[in-house]
Amino acid sequence: MVLSHGYRLSIEAEGAGARPAWADLVARNENIALSMTPDWTDCICGSSRFSDATLLFRGEDGRQLILPRLRKTGTPTMLGLFESPPPGWGLGADACGFLDEGGSASPAQTRALIQEIRRLPGLRTRVMVGGDDAAVWASVVPSTTYSTALTTQVLDLRGGFSRVWSERFTSKVRSNSRKAERRDVTVESDDTGRLIPVFDMLYRSSVDRWAQERGHPLSLMRWRAQRREPRSKFAIVARRMGERCTVWIAWRGGEPLAGIIVLTRGSRATYWRGAMNKERARGTGANELLHRHAIEAVCADERQSYDFGLSQTEELRRFKSTFGAREVAVRAYYLERLPTAAAEARCYNAAKQAVQAAARLARTGR
Repeated sequence: MVLSHGYRLSIEAEGAGARPAWADLVARNENIALSMTPDWTDCICGSSRFSDATLLFRGEDGRQLILPRLRKTGTPTMLGLFESPPPGWGLGADACGFLDEGGSASPAQTRALIQEIRRLPGLRTRVMVGGDDAAVWASVVPSTTYSTALTTQVLDLRGGFSRVWSERFTSKVRSNSRKAERRDVTVESDDTGRLIPVFDMLYRSSVDRWAQERGHPLSLMRWRAQRREPRSKFAIVARRMGERCTVWIAWRGGEPLAGIIVLTRGSRATYWRGAMNKERARGTGANELLHRHAIEAVCADERQSYDFGLSQTEELRRFKSTFGAREVAVRAYYLERLPTAAAEARCYNAAKQAVQAAARLARTGR
């Protein structure tokens, strides 16, 4: 047993051993976020170099507490790198740290769990926390813990689509949606995985555009995208999620303009990935029409929120805000044995700047 500020707990199981209790808890609570379910962990393990390392704790009051966690394969136990979840697999505000039978852990439980994780083998555990749990973590995590701030944007769907359309969408979104329809843009949706190849083609086109916009070498961007977002990743999510994963594609004249992938569970819907052919989509209103159709569909299913996902650029933040989405803070905490995360972040940023500078030099010849 571990004594921590009056709350005691012990580890009952890890990985496959934690699965039965975890699956049972999730089955009994439809409001648990998709990113905190065994199904999402199986998607990650099926398409990335990670294995399930979920921890099941038992509190002194008999409660079961769970940390969905993955371990990067190929490293010794003492050098293990654990993620909850790995980069590229977060679902915006759905990140919520620990689960207990009430849905999330209390401050006392969270404090005890954090201290226990720090004692386990491995170099570090990275945990993403958002939504209501963000305040709990901020109140108990030691100030010396390295963390990074992220932002997601969430649209409130309460009141139904007619209210969302008239009161939350801006006039720009409504105007562009109508313009898209006048310009013969059509929207198709599918939850069988049939449209994944179309989406992937649009995604590869987006990667090339991002390389140009961000001043990165094209070959490097394509290599990174293939490692982090291979087509197999999209296909595995579509196959394992089934009806919970819908691919939406905007077409014009038989050509795909843009696409999005939307995931659902319980009261939540999450815009997980988006891509477009910018030349074809420019001025058509295709992106607004895509989200309009997706939001209308999840409203019909009585979802309560539409999470636009983590924003990486100011342009994306502005676009998402036109739908009436509000910003929600998300934080990634690094629970480390050795303080290496901050140094790694500095090295990564320095390397990124060097690559951009080299790319600019190659383009200008100076």
